[in-house]
Amino acid sequence: MWWKSGFLRVLQFNIEDPYGFFADKITADNLVSLAKKTHANVLIVFARDGWGRVFYKGSRLYPRHHNSKLDVSELVEKASKEGIHVIVMAAHTANRYLYRLHPSWAQRNTKGEVIVLEHYPRAARIVDPHWPQICPNSPALDKYFVPEVEEAVRLTGAHGLLLDSFRYFPDPARACYCKFCRIKFREEYGEELPDKMDTEDEAARHAWEWRYKVNVRAIERMYHAVKRANPDALFLYNSHPAGWAGRGNIVVSKSRHVLDGVFAEASEVDVRGPGMLTIITKLTRALIGEDKPVFVSRNLFYDLRPVHSPPKPTIRLGVYEIVAAGGYPQATIFSSQFFSDPRAVEALEEVYAELEELEEYLVEREPIRYIGVVFDPDTHDKAYWSKPEYYIGEVEGVSFIAMHNHFPWTIISSQDLYKLADKDLYPIIIAPGTKVVSDDVEEALRQYVAQGGILVTTHEFGYMRPDYTYREALALQDVLGIRYEGTLRFGFGYVHLRTQYYDEYWKGLPEAIPLGDHSAAFVKERVEPRLGEITRALPTTAQALALARMGRSAYGYEYTLGRSTPPPDSPLRLAAVAVNSYGSGLSLYYSFRLGAHYSRLGLPDYSELLLRPLLKLAPKPPIFLKGPDTVQVEPYRKKDGSIIVHLVNHTYNQRILSAPTGPSKQAPPGFDPAYRVHPIRSLIPVRGLELYVEKDKIAGSRPKAVAYPGEIILDVAEEGDYYKIIIPELRDHLLITITQSS
Repeated sequence: MWWKSGFLRVLQFNIEDPYGFFADKITADNLVSLAKKTHANVLIVFARDGWGRVFYKGSRLYPRHHNSKLDVSELVEKASKEGIHVIVMAAHTANRYLYRLHPSWAQRNTKGEVIVLEHYPRAARIVDPHWPQICPNSPALDKYFVPEVEEAVRLTGAHGLLLDSFRYFPDPARACYCKFCRIKFREEYGEELPDKMDTEDEAARHAWEWRYKVNVRAIERMYHAVKRANPDALFLYNSHPAGWAGRGNIVVSKSRHVLDGVFAEASEVDVRGPGMLTIITKLTRALIGEDKPVFVSRNLFYDLRPVHSPPKPTIRLGVYEIVAAGGYPQATIFSSQFFSDPRAVEALEEVYAELEELEEYLVEREPIRYIGVVFDPDTHDKAYWSKPEYYIGEVEGVSFIAMHNHFPWTIISSQDLYKLADKDLYPIIIAPGTKVVSDDVEEALRQYVAQGGILVTTHEFGYMRPDYTYREALALQDVLGIRYEGTLRFGFGYVHLRTQYYDEYWKGLPEAIPLGDHSAAFVKERVEPRLGEITRALPTTAQALALARMGRSAYGYEYTLGRSTPPPDSPLRLAAVAVNSYGSGLSLYYSFRLGAHYSRLGLPDYSELLLRPLLKLAPKPPIFLKGPDTVQVEPYRKKDGSIIVHLVNHTYNQRILSAPTGPSKQAPPGFDPAYRVHPIRSLIPVRGLELYVEKDKIAGSRPKAVAYPGEIILDVAEEGDYYKIIIPELRDHLLITITQSS
């Protein structure tokens, strides 16, 4: 398998306009030259574009692109001589050529309108679309999509195939109700395809799962077609993990048995804060399996402006964040940018050259594990199908707490808990907002705690099973040491810290920390739905480290009437934070959405609510950093026993992200633009960092620590159970090797 032989530096070059403005200037020679210039060792190009035109000769399915001089088979031949592998993109469900031939094959909504991949304004009428979505239940799958991927690999000799934007999703707003879908659903289930999603309708549940089956069955067939053409071809799926409500992530989890890897398209990164690339890289690695490659995009253009290059630090930081998080960087450039503003190519050349020098340290590495954050596809799709952001916010927030406090952390898919819920592998497992828990997972986690692990859960943990039935209790209530008696849904609440444990756990924090916030939409509700919910958790054997409090009113009257937080009412006899011993381990339970509050507001108080009990009760982390929370730490272990640590500096002073506040009645015009998205323009170096490594992680005497690039020998001192490594300065990225002294 060629993709396991080294560290992959990927360049994706797209020709993506109907008229081929620059297609006549693009040849195999200049693409190979571009790859060599940027030190890329993998090239990704279209075999077939969204208009249904191919970039290779001899297709019996599609016409050649009328302007293109590119022949992908020639590209593969010339790239291979330079040690560059070529992956082709095909089976894009957007296909104007097929739509014009067979309009009935298009995906259509309940109104009969064509579902498109292109971005029409909400009120615009769809007429003769450029990117109509073709339905995989139509004859297109047999007659075009499956033959297409086999043909593309066979005729070009490509080393891999990427299913780019293969989209067929279950959400009612984007789900297909064409005649082929209705017929096939009736054949398989003996019932009519329902026109809306209602979790209390069995047919709707069946339809939701069935649409995933349609995806998986199509992907399986295309996988086998690709392997018939070339058994050694890399088969990838574009999951777009932060887009499409995250449904592509569920497709990955259900089709991991045939996927060789995943392309995690990250076009949202420019409108998100630091850590976005890390989250989607680790999430995708968890869903596909850590032994499979994950390609993560850092576009060479900025936001939705493919002609415009961003500043160099934006490119460098994006690439290094992907690498530090365990992914392969995939830099994407469009033909319009390449000929109009190729400045980003220079930034990529610089950072890929550095990665090429560091390659020996980037291969055959395994994350050093300490905290495992659980992601559960069933919770995402069954408990929060209409509002997955409430679940993702909980997972993100807990991950950011670990990241900002420099703890080693990874994401675990719930389907792998059986093999990963090992206290020696993960001293701490956090299941944030995991509302759906199977009986098997419940038992696996029970054994994990009994054998000495620390389990952290939040809110309505395990209230639902995967078959939609309720426990009418939380999962593992005996392990948690509490009794669940429903959920308080009043919008605002408080965590009351002034208990008998205040001096031991919470000293220096306020008496009560608010829960809930004003609505960002502010259409019908004053409060953000679900955010401030608190479960009625009565301690049985657990110690209540903090109690729940309600607000004195539905919303606050001070300052901004109707958007403010109300003052706290009297404490209740309900646990907000509970700790309980069970077997050789213990559990920590939070009756509220701890992660979602930190994800939304970023206030250190929410971080402290998790951090302080863990520092007191959990084993010490194997590696940690003393430095600002804007520095990211990602440690790995090599097969030879050495340790590799990535430090990524997110300290920059020019990035601005702003979002509008929701409207209200009688709102006047805005004062200034509500939408601002500024890139990273300059970095602030960080000095005087101290990296601590547990002594028993490095055998022998005092280790040797070297920082790259530059091969800088770092000072190492002993401090208790740790070696302390002094890092004089961090600019954007350092790779530190820690090896036993000779």
